Amino acid sequence: MSQKINTSISETDRVAVPQFLVISFLTIFAIGPQYFSNLAYTMNQGIVQNGLNASSNYLLYPSILSNIAFALGVPFGPILTRKWGLKRNYLTFVLIFLIGSIINATTPDLQVLAIGRIIQGLSAGMLFLTILPVSLRSFPNKIRNVFLLMVISGLFGSSAVGAFFGSVSLSLDAWRWLYLLNIITSVLSLAVGSVALPKHDDHHQEHTPVDKTGVFILTLLMIVLSIPLCNLVEKGFTSLYVWPFFLMAFILVVVFILFDLKASTPIVPFSSLKAAKPISGTVMAVASHISLIFALAGINGFLRNNKDLPYEYLAHFYFWFFIGVLVTAVLKTLLFDILGAGILGMIGSLGVIYVSCNWIFITPAVTLDTLYFQVAVLGAGISMTLVSGALGTALAGDIHKASMRSVTLHSIRNFIGALMSPLLAWFITTENALHYGNIRSYLGQNDSETNAELVNLTKHFMENGLPATMAKNMASYELIANTKRAAILGAYHNLFAILLGIGVIMFLASIGKAVTGKGRTLVQKPKRMMLPAPKEQGSQETAN
Repeated sequence: MSQKINTSISETDRVAVPQFLVISFLTIFAIGPQYFSNLAYTMNQGIVQNGLNASSNYLLYPSILSNIAFALGVPFGPILTRKWGLKRNYLTFVLIFLIGSIINATTPDLQVLAIGRIIQGLSAGMLFLTILPVSLRSFPNKIRNVFLLMVISGLFGSSAVGAFFGSVSLSLDAWRWLYLLNIITSVLSLAVGSVALPKHDDHHQEHTPVDKTGVFILTLLMIVLSIPLCNLVEKGFTSLYVWPFFLMAFILVVVFILFDLKASTPIVPFSSLKAAKPISGTVMAVASHISLIFALAGINGFLRNNKDLPYEYLAHFYFWFFIGVLVTAVLKTLLFDILGAGILGMIGSLGVIYVSCNWIFITPAVTLDTLYFQVAVLGAGISMTLVSGALGTALAGDIHKASMRSVTLHSIRNFIGALMSPLLAWFITTENALHYGNIRSYLGQNDSETNAELVNLTKHFMENGLPATMAKNMASYELIANTKRAAILGAYHNLFAILLGIGVIMFLASIGKAVTGKGRTLVQKPKRMMLPAPKEQGSQETAN
């Protein structure tokens, strides 16, 4: 009863920040900047090209190589965390990301920018599964569903915020300040992480042997794959810089999978997905990732080339994309444990299918309000299905093997995502050229219609005060410009048709996930302890 209680001001007056909030902060500020930079660069490639006097043939290199580096880093993060411990691993790769950000902010040319983006991608990939599982475990059981609010709004939302700020950079005609934001987030992560993360953790004592053969094959695979992906758009599949390296990469993929299946400590434990639940969840997540790449590339191109929106309206557009992500974050937090990953994935997939059906026939006459609504639905649908698939896979089966399933899923997802961006760029370029050739051929075969159109355009320009010669030149220019816009619109229509097919795959995979059962919930109900009934007093007295 006479215990001494320390009532010093330092302990009684200090308000401790909940650990899950600190870890959430460290998660968002470590991984989010990579997604932010990817989408920002997608938006402002034009001003980067002008600022660095770069050739358009090499503009895709920084994003392609960064995505490959990220995909390479994802499976290595947990391995290094077990070897070095959480704090050391986290601070090391945040510091490396900071170095990459400084390089990008001060880069004199596109080659150095590509190096900086590779450094950013590799370090962010290492951090992905270093800190994300810790973030989930840091949430108390009774509010563990709030993890979904953090991961969707913070990480998925980083892509939307990146697109928004990329649009803003177009209006400002300046892009280096975006990497200054990366520097700020890295410095904050270093400052908070050095104080808040534990010096020692349970994983630090684990000395699981690393499959060095798997590390070598996977690294070699990514290096080989970078060559055809960087040359695909410019040279096409028939080039010797493309198809032989794709063939080598395919062989390395097969060899890597075979070695990993036999390894005692695999880099990517593919065998952890040998069941219907994790397989359906993986398909949901991977298909959703692909749909995000297709949808944003297609609609961004349409807005820039066909709708010809002012830059400030592009920012408004991606603001509504972010709103859709936030809506999903709230709904998923409230409904995941009630409905399960499968049903929520079905709802999200229907949103993607709805938007795809509309965009297949999209024209420049579509109103901005309609586009704002549709992109909000798209953001909500893709994020709903992707996170449902990812979390549903992790929670499908033995909880002690959840980390293995997560490593496999995210490794596959990011590997395929790194492939899709250059393949998509090649597809749009090829389709655009095909449609342009078809339209020009049609115009050549119908000279009377073409000449009538030129006469009408010439009259229109002359009525607006142009001399006859200049009016004829403007009419020819306008006809060519209209032909190019029609060609690229046809390419986008075909892309959105593929997006519809991906949406159907997402829906079917979600049905499979729902059919196999709702699965484990995030918030676990406490188990009731059954106490033995007390003996009756009368029987005790009789015995006595």
